[in-house]
Amino acid sequence: MAAAQVGWNDAVLIMTLLYLSMDMQYEWESFTSCKRPIHQWLLVSYGLVVVSRLVHVAGALMSHADMTDFMLDLRQKNTTLRLLMSVMWLVILPLFTAWSIVGTVWIWDVMQSTPGCLPGGAHLWFLCIWQALSYLWIIIHGSLGMVAWYLERRLRSAEGDLRQLEDQDLLARWGQVSRLQSYTSVPGAKEGLGGLSASEIAGLPGLVVLDACEGDCPICLTELQPGESARQLTLCGHKFHRSCIDLWLYRRADCPLCKTQVKASAQVEVTWNV
Repeated sequence: MAAAQVGWNDAVLIMTLLYLSMDMQYEWESFTSCKRPIHQWLLVSYGLVVVSRLVHVAGALMSHADMTDFMLDLRQKNTTLRLLMSVMWLVILPLFTAWSIVGTVWIWDVMQSTPGCLPGGAHLWFLCIWQALSYLWIIIHGSLGMVAWYLERRLRSAEGDLRQLEDQDLLARWGQVSRLQSYTSVPGAKEGLGGLSASEIAGLPGLVVLDACEGDCPICLTELQPGESARQLTLCGHKFHRSCIDLWLYRRADCPLCKTQVKASAQVEVTWNV
């Protein structure tokens, strides 16, 4: 329903701007007495807005349903989506910003030099309203760009933390986990949970299973074998493969069995001989 509403709003906006562009053609000669070619500026502004909405609609239709906005994900796998996103951030937004600034200067010149050149009494007010909406559009899309940059920075930080945890034991059990697909893949991002940092996890006491023992790792459900690296949460006493519990603690700082909170400062060195 929301997607249909967005599509309907875009269709109304595009049709309105196309109508205004066609209507301007009938009064094209009336603008020639203006000091600046305001009619040409308006036409280009309409065109940039129409192109931006078409890019947004195309990207929204092609992106996955779980994405809130395809422009926030700077790691699009689809080549077309990457192209659309690049066009929006690197072409349309800078061009529309510069063009809006040019329009502000031109409107001021027209108001000072040839205020009566515009056909119809409401055109000057319309230009001011259009400029206000244009700058609002720039602020909104600029904010989206900052959010996209923040999400990408957060994603790279998470990848750096995961690389610190990614030793041979973890690679052998789970493979490479430090290459994340998008900002929604950041551990704990969807749940809104905070885990331990990589340095805090590395500071937790570890141990090696010396003899055969009873019981499986509650995360991977395989038996703890002699010689394997394990970790015991000292507050609750539950034991796990180190590579299993480390990834869990990075996502959320509690025991996966009893939900006891895990804090690096609360851990003490332990030994485990079985």
